[in-house]
Amino acid sequence: MGKRGPGVDASNPRKRVKVVHEAPTSEEIHASRQLQQLLTFEQDLQKARHGLQSFKVFLDGLLSDAGADEQHVQILRDYLESSKRHDGESEVTFLFDIMDTWSFAAQANNDNIMSAVSVTLALLLKFISQRLELTVYGLGIGRTLLQRRQQELIARNLSADKGKEFIISPTLRLLREVICLDGGTLAKPVFRARNFTFKSLARNMGMKHLGEGLEDLKRPSARTNAIRFFLSALKFLHLEAKVELLSQKELTPALTRSLANDPPYLLIEILDTLRNYVVKDEKVPGHVKSKVLNSMTLGRFSSLYQYKHDSSQADSKTTVEDAVHAFLKVACTSSTAGILRPQYGFYPRNVDPDIASLPSAEDEVQPGLESITWINKFRDDVPVRNVILADFIQNQTLRPHANLRQSELLLAIFEAAPELVAHYFINKRSFTFDPKLSATWIGYSAFLFKAMELPIPDFFGHKAGYALVPPPTSIIIDNIIPLPMTQKALVKCLGQKAELVSFVAARLLVLAMQKLQIALKMHEEAAKAQNRSIWADSARRLIDEFCQRAPGMKDVIACYRGVEDSDLLQREAASKLLRLYYEVIPQVALMAKFDVSPLLIAAIKRLDDTEESPEDRTLRLVELENLLAVAGYSPGMRWFAKSQGLPVSPFVALLRVFVAAPSGVSLDALRDALSTVAEEHQLVQSGSGNTLPLLDALQSMKKTIDPATCDALWAFLDNSTSRCATAPVKYLEMIQDLADGADNADNDGSTLMSPLMLAVLEQLPFAINSASEEDLSVLAYFVSAYMDCVRGVKKNDAKFKKIVQKIEAAFSEKPSGKKLYKKYAKMDVSHELQSWGADFSAGNDTESSDGKKDHSNAQIMSEEALADLLSVPLAVRDNSALSKWANKEADELVEEGYAASVISLLGSEHISIRKEALISISKMAVKINDSSYEEKEQVWLLLSELVESCKGHVDEGPIPNTIVAFARHALGVLKDPLHCLYGKVNSFLTKGPTWRLDKLLMVHDVLQEGPELDETYYSELSWLFLYLIDGLQAVPDMSLYHNTRLFERLLSLASNPYLRQTLKTQILKVLYRATLVEGGSTTLITRFGIVSWLEAQSAAHSSAPGGDVYKALLRRIWETSDKERASTWSKHGIEDIVEGREG
Repeated sequence: MGKRGPGVDASNPRKRVKVVHEAPTSEEIHASRQLQQLLTFEQDLQKARHGLQSFKVFLDGLLSDAGADEQHVQILRDYLESSKRHDGESEVTFLFDIMDTWSFAAQANNDNIMSAVSVTLALLLKFISQRLELTVYGLGIGRTLLQRRQQELIARNLSADKGKEFIISPTLRLLREVICLDGGTLAKPVFRARNFTFKSLARNMGMKHLGEGLEDLKRPSARTNAIRFFLSALKFLHLEAKVELLSQKELTPALTRSLANDPPYLLIEILDTLRNYVVKDEKVPGHVKSKVLNSMTLGRFSSLYQYKHDSSQADSKTTVEDAVHAFLKVACTSSTAGILRPQYGFYPRNVDPDIASLPSAEDEVQPGLESITWINKFRDDVPVRNVILADFIQNQTLRPHANLRQSELLLAIFEAAPELVAHYFINKRSFTFDPKLSATWIGYSAFLFKAMELPIPDFFGHKAGYALVPPPTSIIIDNIIPLPMTQKALVKCLGQKAELVSFVAARLLVLAMQKLQIALKMHEEAAKAQNRSIWADSARRLIDEFCQRAPGMKDVIACYRGVEDSDLLQREAASKLLRLYYEVIPQVALMAKFDVSPLLIAAIKRLDDTEESPEDRTLRLVELENLLAVAGYSPGMRWFAKSQGLPVSPFVALLRVFVAAPSGVSLDALRDALSTVAEEHQLVQSGSGNTLPLLDALQSMKKTIDPATCDALWAFLDNSTSRCATAPVKYLEMIQDLADGADNADNDGSTLMSPLMLAVLEQLPFAINSASEEDLSVLAYFVSAYMDCVRGVKKNDAKFKKIVQKIEAAFSEKPSGKKLYKKYAKMDVSHELQSWGADFSAGNDTESSDGKKDHSNAQIMSEEALADLLSVPLAVRDNSALSKWANKEADELVEEGYAASVISLLGSEHISIRKEALISISKMAVKINDSSYEEKEQVWLLLSELVESCKGHVDEGPIPNTIVAFARHALGVLKDPLHCLYGKVNSFLTKGPTWRLDKLLMVHDVLQEGPELDETYYSELSWLFLYLIDGLQAVPDMSLYHNTRLFERLLSLASNPYLRQTLKTQILKVLYRATLVEGGSTTLITRFGIVSWLEAQSAAHSSAPGGDVYKALLRRIWETSDKERASTWSKHGIEDIVEGREG
């Protein structure tokens, strides 16, 4: 076959041009002249590419890990200086040769040169941003790039085909370097040219990485570079530009569209930037934030909880899950984030509970809930104000049962917006609470438990007290016991053989009961303040709704009875649930006709029979306390009848449990239950003070012997208590007979007696006759201890003497009985005297004992006890506060004490610290004033006046402690607008720009002027005393207090008989602080008559509790004074007063 000839037109057929990618060449640069020649504009693009590649290699060396060589830096500096060209009068073009090369390459459609220019310029600006001395060149290059010709070139690069990522990526890096240069100096002009610089940004942000796995960290994709440019713009743009940028609706979807495939460092940067520069920026309007953070965006961010590529960044301290959790928590719960809207708790949207139309008050029938038209409309749907959050939490990516962080996020949202709880569970029907012992069921149960733990908002969410109308009952009950927990499901859970399922169900019901109890109490409070009938009707309906959701009483009883004896936690939970049924909804519990006696007896028997660890025994005691509370509601409980399985009655068995309980266990509930039973069955007389001295006697015996092991003692007590409870009238008549037969000079003795004491006395001879020698000793010890607890201070009462004689006669029936009784009786007396602080022998007579007791009472408290009561630690000056405050937000400076710590340093002994503290306070004032802190103006004024007042004194010495203390305490007032002194402190600050350092500031305002509100007088005094205590630390402070005659005013104020005791104690603390200052005690004695004042106060409070503090303070003042001077001044009278002698 012959060769094919040419075509009709004799031309060769067209062939595709073969594309050859040649690697660019480069050479090493040794001088700036060489660099200038290499970068000179050439139409030969091969030479131009050679020059650019050589410059790139040169810049790579400067940016290498080894650091920049100073000779090479000088070469670059010389080149930059020579690369300027003046175009016109004001415009300067930097790197004009490179710019001309770029423009020519664009005309020639040479992609390699267009990419190389962007790469080179980005590297150059990256290095310049690291060298402060080169910043001026960097700004010049940036302004050159923002000239019209370069803007068009940048826009052309940015809008290149998606396949030309090698052009797009370096251009985005270049723009990011420009916008970040010198702290964002060029951010505004970059955004002004947004038609070019931000061209195709959304498209570039949406370009996915096409390779397998994550992109290479050293070669970030176009999407990564576009996002980092966008984030840098958010950091450095001014408010108006930032708002306009965020308002572009295509940017946010592009940003969040493929987050799962982005590298971890980029995701963390996205989340941190949005949190710090959008969410937390209070200047950005809320409607703009809500456009960015809509439910779709939040859902995409929440998908990062399942991010799978964190392992590649194992060296990073923060994981993507940590970052997204912190971001979403702030975004969804902060009131300034733009998503969370004001809401009214349990009151749904479009409902105003204060303008509900109610029947006229003149109607005979009180209005009920049925008169409210909207009260029953919210069973199947709850309209909410936080629509974005409501849509977001329904997102399928949120799985609180499987992820602890997601559970924490949902709970934080619920706490910030309580209206969402009912809405969430009504619409989230994908999970049922049917018992299945699986990880999903357990995880969801844990989430339900945490959701039920959330507190009920104050006033049910109404802002100003309780509303006229209560919230819908269906919403309240959905917050108490959420919808998945239906009655049918809960009954199944309680009846499950799997112990964990029934345990979880019992715990959830306990929590629901406790929350119902709180809600009912709030209804009671509201009924007192608002329409009683409506709120009472709401409470009744709430109980009815709860009973329809919760299991019946028989199911709870069956659950408790089915628990194994060894399952202590389950028994405690089930018994607690039983107790709450009786306490919260007794009308339901009592209908079950439940006899708690067998369960109570079994619980007591378990305590007696088993040997367990202290922790297990504590749990059994808690179970017993719960059953005791249930028994208190049971009228058929037979406390004093022996039952099968117990050798004694339940009452005495509980006494034994009380005595045998391990140390450290709280027995208050058991003691209260025993005391209540004793009063109800007339073992003791109600109103007699100590309701059950029997417990005190048994407890006192434990110090010497273990009464729980003596069966004879418990048989004796069982016999005595049973007889007393069976026939209390008999023993009451015996008490009356004793009272009638004795001297009636003291009528209190009969009230101290109890029927149980007479029953013990009656049964004692029978117990002694049958007792062994060992049992006799225990009986003698018990009777002596019991009589000592009963008679109290009535040691010489004639009626008690008769009883003691009968006891001695009973013990005399046994040869060793009387001797044992007297031995223990004397031992009790000796213990009592030792408790008074006296050292008496057992053979002293009554008169001697009484005399020494009086002497003991006259003694004063120890120095250590006085210090514990009146000593206030000095404020610690922390020099590190000077460095800590700089990176804190304005609210943290005030609320968390950083500002107060810096103020304290004005009193430092070191001049350098004082100066730095003053400068820091001045900067702090400016920072607070520029912030969005609510009380910024008042705090700024306080700090500014402090600076102006101290400016000329920091070089001379420490600022007076009184000024420092005032500033610190005034700062505490200003941060709380509800503080009682808020108005006075603001008035003081507006009086003048400086303070006098030789005055006690605001003392006159508090002591002489009346309070702004009548009920705040004592609160103002308390604030003043705390400030005066902190201000008294050194000799100059004592001199100031002396010169202003402050102590006279304080002593006069403390003499007011109506002044609260706590305020009197604070005045005494000021006096005690004065004794810590050199010469302070001497000044109090010789200038303010403190001795006579304390002596008068001691006499006036001699019989009151705490009266001995005046004597102790007087001794303290004497011991710390100049005794020689004080003694000479008083002609030795002080010594006589202090030592208790007549002068």
